[in-house]
Amino acid sequence: MLTLRDPQIVFVSQCASPIGTLWLASTELGLVRVAFDGEEEHGLEWVLKRFPDAKLMPGEKKNAEFHIELGEYFQGQRRDFTCKTHLAVSDFSSIVLDEVCRIPFGATASYKDIAAAIGMPTSTRAVGRALATNPVPVIVPCHRVVGSDGTLVGFGGGLDIKQWLLSHERGLLH
Repeated sequence: MLTLRDPQIVFVSQCASPIGTLWLASTELGLVRVAFDGEEEHGLEWVLKRFPDAKLMPGEKKNAEFHIELGEYFQGQRRDFTCKTHLAVSDFSSIVLDEVCRIPFGATASYKDIAAAIGMPTSTRAVGRALATNPVPVIVPCHRVVGSDGTLVGFGGGLDIKQWLLSHERGLLH
């Protein structure tokens, strides 16, 4: 497991959303985690594993920008996130997550499409593993990645939330 250079402080907050409470964690370098309530490693557990020596602080003020952008997204006023992230992922995962950010709002791509786009067409399973470690879902829109036949597969928040996010982006919920 990769860890970021040990920060002095991790700012933790909860963000209410139509898909349930989201747990946010950030450092001075940016947002490091968005977790769904009920996720196996949500909130503090994930933070404590990645940043064992950091001091945890309430982060409502420090995380305000992230709360605002997520709120705008859920209200249908934002399609792209501009908030700063700082991700503890492998180089391969970083390449995959960068490519996922290129999937347009409301569109989908398959794991196979992502593998081909990064120049590794036989790495479909590795793409799936990289997406499973996405520490900032919704911000990095891994919910837009589907099976080759268009079926919904694999999402940390559960397939119901993945379907909700896709329906939201396609304007089917308004």
